[in-house]
Amino acid sequence: MPVPAPQEVKICALIPAYNEAGTIASVVAGARQYTAMVAVVDDGSTDGTAEAAEAAGAVCLRHRRNEGKGAAVRTGMQYLLERDFSHVLFLDGDGQHNPEDIPLLIQSARSTGAGIVIGARSFDRARMPVERYYSNRMGSRVASWLAGQEVLDSQSGFRLIRVDQLRRLHLKARRYEIEMEILIKMSRAGCRIEHVPVQTIYHDGGPTKMKPVRDTLRICLCSLAFRWGK
Repeated sequence: MPVPAPQEVKICALIPAYNEAGTIASVVAGARQYTAMVAVVDDGSTDGTAEAAEAAGAVCLRHRRNEGKGAAVRTGMQYLLERDFSHVLFLDGDGQHNPEDIPLLIQSARSTGAGIVIGARSFDRARMPVERYYSNRMGSRVASWLAGQEVLDSQSGFRLIRVDQLRRLHLKARRYEIEMEILIKMSRAGCRIEHVPVQTIYHDGGPTKMKPVRDTLRICLCSLAFRWGK
């Protein structure tokens, strides 16, 4: 196969955030080093997340109440897809993703022209919370089956996606199933998925917003509808 021509990229980072006042400023600052703009969707936070994001240099869109990660992603996409960007960089606001890994995603997008580049974490049982280890493994196997190509980390929110491919999607998810909906629908449309290894960061001391067992089961059930529905 011929080697694809290097892709020109103009990137906007999209960060859905709910009560992430303690980390959002550093996430925004890190992403701004590599992107043309950073947009934060404050999903009904009550702790000053929006103010911290704006002070760090982000454009901030706000939900009056908490609507879910999927709803926040869709709000951000509606705003960004009307603007002149080649790619959207998705990352979370809780500091799980190291901005120093962003160039790895950009390099892969440029060299391969892939529709999606996923920052794939290593599934190390010794370092990951056990419930997250099994939920990620199960979710990735289901995603690979439904997408028809290998997906190494289905629940990674660290992704670089081509805008021309995102514009084709009609998304419905309101919660954590948004990542799977994007993967499955883009795969059905013929997009290739690439992966780059990224650092795995888990923070101690705070409750996770995602319930690994319950939410993984919900994601898997929703994914069946994404694969065979419209």
